[in-house]
Amino acid sequence: MRSLPCLRCRVLLHSAFFGLIVFCPAANAEVLVRWDQDRVPSPQSLGITTLVMPAANKVLLQTALAQGYRVYLEVDGASLTGFAPPDGIAGVLVKGNASDQQLTQIRQQLTSPGARVARLDERGKWPHIRTNWVTRNNEVLQVTSRSSQPWIENNAALVRIASTSATAPLLTYAWKPITRSEIDAGPALTNYLVAMAEAGSFGADLVLPLHARLQKDLILAKPEARADWNAIRRHIEFYSWSLAGSYRPLANIGVVTADPMRSFEVMNLLLRHNLPFASIEPAQLKGRDLSGYDLLIVLDDLSGVPVQTVSEFARSGGIVLLANPTSAASSSAADRPWQAADTGAVKTDSRVTYTLGKGRVIERVRPLADPNTFALEMRQVLGADRRMIDIWNGITVLAAPYADQDGGNVLVTALNYTGQALPVQLRIRGTFSQVSCESPEEAPILLPYQHRNGYTEFVLPALRTGARVFLSRIP
Repeated sequence: MRSLPCLRCRVLLHSAFFGLIVFCPAANAEVLVRWDQDRVPSPQSLGITTLVMPAANKVLLQTALAQGYRVYLEVDGASLTGFAPPDGIAGVLVKGNASDQQLTQIRQQLTSPGARVARLDERGKWPHIRTNWVTRNNEVLQVTSRSSQPWIENNAALVRIASTSATAPLLTYAWKPITRSEIDAGPALTNYLVAMAEAGSFGADLVLPLHARLQKDLILAKPEARADWNAIRRHIEFYSWSLAGSYRPLANIGVVTADPMRSFEVMNLLLRHNLPFASIEPAQLKGRDLSGYDLLIVLDDLSGVPVQTVSEFARSGGIVLLANPTSAASSSAADRPWQAADTGAVKTDSRVTYTLGKGRVIERVRPLADPNTFALEMRQVLGADRRMIDIWNGITVLAAPYADQDGGNVLVTALNYTGQALPVQLRIRGTFSQVSCESPEEAPILLPYQHRNGYTEFVLPALRTGARVFLSRIP
């Protein structure tokens, strides 16, 4: 069977859904890995041609250029004054604050064709499963048990929020050891693989630092380091396809807010429970086609939201959730037409539900105290018949759905943060006639599937880190 391409994830070294919304940017990513030792194996040994390195390491710069590497320099924003990019480099990546004028000046000084200048987004975190998740319930600290859903430190929501522009975000994060032994040993192989798979799954550019121990062991060509590097190389190759314009992320939930980062944990927990969303500014609602959404979650004050647009969305069958109780309480009756049109509101301790046309408007009467509980509530509000994707036997798995321009071909990327092989059952909206799966460890295979109530169900037999599932409607 032919290999099927997916997300673009080039490596550099820095030491359908009918009725679903398709939004930009395209499902593509670059993985940038960091190298900062004075020596580096040859391009032929590592099997890569590009390095990203600290600008201050001039010895490494000369060594890498002499060996034939393309070189990107990483520069701190505070050091840009007086910085002059040397000849022969492929680009500059800037950490910290930098003005557009400074970036433009650097770009004008670069002489290499296609040279790149970009900001690094340092808000990311090294993806991993956090044990002993502590929460507060009625001022009492509670620690999760081994059987409860683990807390996953991930960058999925950050990528979705930052991807509202035409380019993918360029994330970077430092390795933070959890135990004393990890200070010297650095990340385990699984940590590297999961980080790369996350970038490839959700469409972020990533600067991934190689720990000093791994760099030194690769310089010495130690067998264990070469074995780990070969596994990293497999993931590099797996995520190396460039599909800009071929696939777009899918979402059937719109989160309405002018400042997504202010409510970051709400969106983080939505994706943690596999509820894909698109962030929408209130000013963008008016005149926007909302027919593909099933749920609008309004986080901002209602006074800044086009109420008529929201009302029409509900009348046509959508669900509107007003998450800000102050908004509902402070607005006038004229600003809440669902109250006047409702024939019988349903009230609970936390919310009031109004019927409006074919849909519903839900007003919360209490602030959002627990984003995790809120995300689970949104799953219930949508119900099984309106959720885009469901996962069973996969409490450590996040999935991201994509579609081609015509919606006839759907791609689902699945990511297991444990790095341990796990059988995972998925259900996705749409009836497809062929389901195939590939992973860095396994060649493409056809999967058996079933159709139930307009959904296609299938099982990934052994999801270790990342996998791609291609669903097609073949005549």
